[in-house]
Amino acid sequence: MRVDVSPLQADLQPNVSQLITVTISNTATIIAGYAIRVLGADPGWVQLDTDEIALFPDETRVLTIMVDVPRGIPAGARRIAVQVRELTPPYESKVTEIDLTVPPNPVVQLRVDPMAITAGKRATFSLLVENTGNTAIRGFLAGDDPENQVRFDFEPAHVSLAPGQHSVLDMRASAKRHFLGTPTVRSLSVYLDEIAPDAFLEPPPAQPASGEEREPLAGATFIQKSVMSRSALSLLGLLFAATVFAVVITIALSRLVAQSTADRNLALQVAAAKNNAATTGQSGVSGVVSLLTSGKPVAGVTASVFATSDTTTPVATTATNAKGAYSVTDLPAGKYLLSFRGAGFVQIWYPGAVNAADATTITLAAGQVQGGLNVSLGGVPASISGTVVGDDVSAATLFLETLPGGATTDAAAGRPLGTAPVPVTPPDNGGAVVQRVPIGSDGSFSLANVPSPSVYELVVVKTGYATSTQRIDVGAGETRTGVHLTLSKGDGLISGTITSQDGPLADVTVTATAGQQTASTVSLTGAHAGTFTLRQLPTPATFTLVASAAGFASQTVTLSLGSGQKLAGVSITLNKSSASLHGVVSLLPRNERAAGVGVTVTDGQLTVQTATESKGNIGSWVVGGLAVPGTYTVTFARSDLQSQTVSVSLDAAGNLTPGSLGAQITSSGIAVSMTPATATVWGQISQPGGGHVCDTSTNALGEATISLSSGASTYSVTSASVAPNCGMYRIEQIPPGTYTLAVSAGSGTSPSAQVITLVAGQSLHRNVPLAPPASMSGTVVGCTTGPCLNWTVFLYRQADYPTTLAATTQTDGATGRFEFDNLEAGTYIVAVGSTGDPANATTTEQVTVEPSKPHDGVVITVTS
Repeated sequence: MRVDVSPLQADLQPNVSQLITVTISNTATIIAGYAIRVLGADPGWVQLDTDEIALFPDETRVLTIMVDVPRGIPAGARRIAVQVRELTPPYESKVTEIDLTVPPNPVVQLRVDPMAITAGKRATFSLLVENTGNTAIRGFLAGDDPENQVRFDFEPAHVSLAPGQHSVLDMRASAKRHFLGTPTVRSLSVYLDEIAPDAFLEPPPAQPASGEEREPLAGATFIQKSVMSRSALSLLGLLFAATVFAVVITIALSRLVAQSTADRNLALQVAAAKNNAATTGQSGVSGVVSLLTSGKPVAGVTASVFATSDTTTPVATTATNAKGAYSVTDLPAGKYLLSFRGAGFVQIWYPGAVNAADATTITLAAGQVQGGLNVSLGGVPASISGTVVGDDVSAATLFLETLPGGATTDAAAGRPLGTAPVPVTPPDNGGAVVQRVPIGSDGSFSLANVPSPSVYELVVVKTGYATSTQRIDVGAGETRTGVHLTLSKGDGLISGTITSQDGPLADVTVTATAGQQTASTVSLTGAHAGTFTLRQLPTPATFTLVASAAGFASQTVTLSLGSGQKLAGVSITLNKSSASLHGVVSLLPRNERAAGVGVTVTDGQLTVQTATESKGNIGSWVVGGLAVPGTYTVTFARSDLQSQTVSVSLDAAGNLTPGSLGAQITSSGIAVSMTPATATVWGQISQPGGGHVCDTSTNALGEATISLSSGASTYSVTSASVAPNCGMYRIEQIPPGTYTLAVSAGSGTSPSAQVITLVAGQSLHRNVPLAPPASMSGTVVGCTTGPCLNWTVFLYRQADYPTTLAATTQTDGATGRFEFDNLEAGTYIVAVGSTGDPANATTTEQVTVEPSKPHDGVVITVTS
């Protein structure tokens, strides 16, 4: 594999797309697949032509990546990386880094609250200074009035704001007032004088230098009363009645919950009684096959039923359907063992044994159909290896975890980034720990025998360092190499206050993200309501802060921390206006509901991720807390499906605007139909005169072995031997490429092979007819009375003669002919006798039979 990326350095202008080209060449001798990802960038900034391609040997393709950053992005250098990973052996992965620079654009806004104050000697105003540019601002506040009679005091006197940050200050204006008379109106102007980068932190002169003019950022009015004017009185309102009302509602709801619990218990008892009802009919077995790692149903798995006395030849076989279900009926009463085998999976015996000796025996009574025989298949174990980089990675610990579930996530636990537990304790991110390995001084790690296929999180923790997390999708039996994780020192801090229009807001989830690092906490309640603190953040770094709470629109702030910086006084205001998006994802071509599809909603600043439901209302999803009005990009992705992206707009009421309505988007939600990223091959095997023909009308053949091979990967299944799937086979989740489809049915039949090419989403129907099996026929002559009628013909394999018979028959009562069908290829000994006792055979003949060929004209001469 050869990868070239251009350019490696570029300047980014907000809302101006930057084109990056990726040239991929297949230097291998087989068809290869590649996955392309952009690391270190917000998904909403990046648009790819496609994230997966397949190339023939020596083929080269150029892909384009558009990077578009939103306005307000902080100035400075950023580094992203383009990862190209082979989906076929040797599974090589290459990462190319790109340096991007956002030029500075300083913009400051200042607002005075209130605009006018009536007071005596002095008045106090609140100033809101907001940095709406993309670079840091440092300056001193100053003020003046036309009469030059007002003295200004600012607390604090200077401001230092990062991009997107704002600060609230106090401005006190004082002047000598008249003893009697009407109030004096004084017009005030407020300025922000920038501090040179190399200046000392001393305030500049209150007045500009001679001849210098400057524009005020804001103005206010100070209405100064005389000494004898009346003072203003203010009234305070009481809200005590609201507390009484809340208590009444709480008591009423508790009664409803108790009644609902009783109704639920009654419904469960009724359902249990129904499930205990016995079933009748022919004897049989049924169940569902699912993935061990994710619980999703698995189609195309061969289910074989064996008698306990013979575990080499199945009594019957079938294959699981699209929902992972299987059913075998028409079984006689007796004791059986069940075996399950699928392409890319380890064969198991019910309920989870690796061999027949440890399997559980299924006992069927006459007419009994035993259901619920469910099993979970695991793929061939995978392996993951890579490197942890940082200033000191020794004594760190790497955890391999399943994806978080439920509410046991970092956000719910409120665990700040970097407050990692000691290395022997797994991080509480809501997922189960699969493996744990220590990291040495060289940073290398290796994980073997990883259950697959599945999606995991790699988590690196070390005391005093920021927790680093990376999600990884592992295929069945995959050998993943070149995984890189960064361990950063956590010595930064961000603290502040969350408020709403009603005051401080508690229980708000605050999440800070910088590359692979994520920190979460919750704003406090009680005396310090609304305050939050994120500790042990890696520095220097730029963080995206997202504040979210039920019933409020999420707010996003971008902050930059210098080396060891501790940033306090961050103020975030949440508005109550919010909306949600929802919809359903289906899978073509059958329009089945698709579970476990990742859904990413972003407006360039806020990014929210969820997944479609796997239980209950399968395929549905919902994302709430979206700010309105706004335009959002919704991306749907799953490892085995081709990704899709739609754009929607929400008005101020949270309704989808007509501009976003289309074939997939309606006022009731977003309906998306996705196509597989892999292919499927299915069909029927037939053979006239075959030994396992299970449908004579179509010559459908069971127990045939079907294999699909690309040279690097091989998939193998067995055709079904029972109705209604007699002779059918199905192989799913095949990566696109060129394969050899081979079918065999014993040594007596010539195998069939053909080359097929598969593309993503294709469902190839390919029936395979096999030539008839080998046979032998001939005549027994030499009898004095004419044809040797009703003589016995004994057939032995050459190696088994004369101890073990392979078959017997009698000559025709009219012509003396005999015939053997469905023979394995090889050399045989044919013996003839006038009685049924092989010890009385008088003549033998050696005959060699070839696959799928009739050996006719055998003449055996006997002495009467």
